[in-house]
Amino acid sequence: MFGLVDCNNFYVSCERSFNPSLEGRPVVVLSNNDGCVIARSNEAKSVEIKMGTPYFQLKDTIKEHDVRVFSSNYTLYGDLSARVMATLGRFVDQVEIYSIDEAFLDFEGFAHLYPDLHQLALTLQSTVRQWTRIPVSIGMAPTKTLCKVANYFAKRQAENRGILLLDSPERISEILQEFPVSELWGVGSRYAALLRRNAIRTAAQFSNAPDDWINRTMTVNGLRLAYELRGVPCKMLETEFAPKKAICTSPSFGRLIPDLKTMSEALVTHLSRAAEKLRRQGSAAGTMTVFVHTNRFKRSANGQPARQYYNSRTIQLPHPTASTAELTGYALAALQSVYQFGYAYQKVGVILSGLVPIDHHQTHYFTKGPDERLAVLSATMDRLNHRFGRDKVRLASAGYDVTWHHRQQWMSPAYTTKWTDLLQVK
Repeated sequence: MFGLVDCNNFYVSCERSFNPSLEGRPVVVLSNNDGCVIARSNEAKSVEIKMGTPYFQLKDTIKEHDVRVFSSNYTLYGDLSARVMATLGRFVDQVEIYSIDEAFLDFEGFAHLYPDLHQLALTLQSTVRQWTRIPVSIGMAPTKTLCKVANYFAKRQAENRGILLLDSPERISEILQEFPVSELWGVGSRYAALLRRNAIRTAAQFSNAPDDWINRTMTVNGLRLAYELRGVPCKMLETEFAPKKAICTSPSFGRLIPDLKTMSEALVTHLSRAAEKLRRQGSAAGTMTVFVHTNRFKRSANGQPARQYYNSRTIQLPHPTASTAELTGYALAALQSVYQFGYAYQKVGVILSGLVPIDHHQTHYFTKGPDERLAVLSATMDRLNHRFGRDKVRLASAGYDVTWHHRQQWMSPAYTTKWTDLLQVK
């Protein structure tokens, strides 16, 4: 049996974890740059605030219903997520961290310790709540896909109290009759439309469809999905993180930027973040793409759409490297080739791809290999920044201007990771 633990309204729950006055009130969390809604409390959902709605369209609703608004605080959310996952790891040894707020558990081999899975789920739920103040819903079933289905109903049906166990074919068949096929894990909008055109509207109808037809129309992945719905496990727990195949860093500016100097400082800052991630997973990049674009929603003084500009430059590096200093030289050269004077830019970003293991060395007759001293320098910077805080040591070309950083007007304190933000008891 597998289990899926899903944190309810995770970002909102993190804010409430250290601010109990938010309980029972409508709360929303905004995306980077305070752009749009990315998390809502149930109270916010009840006043019809939709996911993805731009903040500027909600000002009247926020005022009318006294909605509390927060900028996204990923430092806090990441730390609380790690605490939730560590709590789950105390009960079972196989935990797949599927996302920041979801984890799969494997109960195989624990029958002698936990003969009653429903009681175990109750204990998990109460322990996570007590230790982190994060509410969770738990779905349990013979396969990961059925866990998703179970969690869907555990969260939405009040009588389940956040826990649903699917441990019999009769119960699974009954629940699949009510589950919309468009909500299935791995069924996107294109496949959902295809299934609807073929009169398949529920998960039960899909699981009963002929294998040949599923394989022909939805490939082997669709067939795996059907088998999972029939209770045959096809997706095992993945407890080891697969290295990323590309790394992109491109947050929007907090204000529109017209000049090359500020764009360059922002690009070096973004590149430093991406290179740090690159080294953390033990990879080196062979290709780099730098791109810029303006704000497509901006209008000129006469109300007409403003002039727009987008451009990018991809560079094949002479050898794979993970050195921030070396990558910076190529990135700034690429930026100069795509930058156009006269525009107000909303974003500059960088994509590192063509990733290979960091110890990969391909010798060339006409080009030199990577400079080992730069690799040592980058590793030293990582250690110092890990010990003393982000950007304590950085390249001078990253500058010290913080006015271009994205807006965070309603940022909550980093309660768990910053000494000055610790709660004080009086």
